[in-house]
Amino acid sequence: MVDPVAGAVNQLKSTNRAERKAAVTQLQEWVEKEPAAAKKILLMQLAQSTEPEIRERCLQLLKPIAVREFGNFGEGYMGISMGEATPTQVPGEAEPRCGLVISSITKDSPAQKAALQQGDVIIGLNQHQWKDPQSILDQRSGLSAKIRAVGAGKQAKVEVWRKEQLIQVEVLLTRRPGNIDQMEMQLMPNGAIRINEEELKKLVELEKNSDVYFKEWLTRQLAQEGAK
Repeated sequence: MVDPVAGAVNQLKSTNRAERKAAVTQLQEWVEKEPAAAKKILLMQLAQSTEPEIRERCLQLLKPIAVREFGNFGEGYMGISMGEATPTQVPGEAEPRCGLVISSITKDSPAQKAALQQGDVIIGLNQHQWKDPQSILDQRSGLSAKIRAVGAGKQAKVEVWRKEQLIQVEVLLTRRPGNIDQMEMQLMPNGAIRINEEELKKLVELEKNSDVYFKEWLTRQLAQEGAK
């Protein structure tokens, strides 16, 4: 018995337009139901086929998979605005740590879903700690850099100082939106800085459906498949 999926993929080569269209419809349903299996087969077809028609169809079918995986691909993002650096003495530790105060939390962000709170002081991330303001704010090894390095779709183990207690929080990071550093920030009455959430949502949707993101995603996927 012929595998119906394999048959549909093979039917993309048909010279009959109606048959090709039917094959695409069948494969679209497959992509919706089994995206992981579909991705593997479509990437293999894309890498092996030299026929423009098949390659173009594979690209079209892979795009919704890339959109679906947007939050699990790229640099890590927590969805917080950070205020001043502050020394924090944890009981039982010889030296104080340096932490950053969470000044605001973006709606529906990983931080909000993990129940982090405004006013929490982040003093550790995945067992990494900082002793002074310069190190925690460092562009290469500071808190922001460490969050990015963990990566989207990965768990970050965050140590938080809250109301004189050390709390361990696991945050499932998502993808850091492109150009977020260029967005206008809103200064709140309490001195906190907040990102315009509607503007951020639009930015994410534009990036998620952009050719630039799809090319980045596709290049990474093909490289991973080639390394296996």
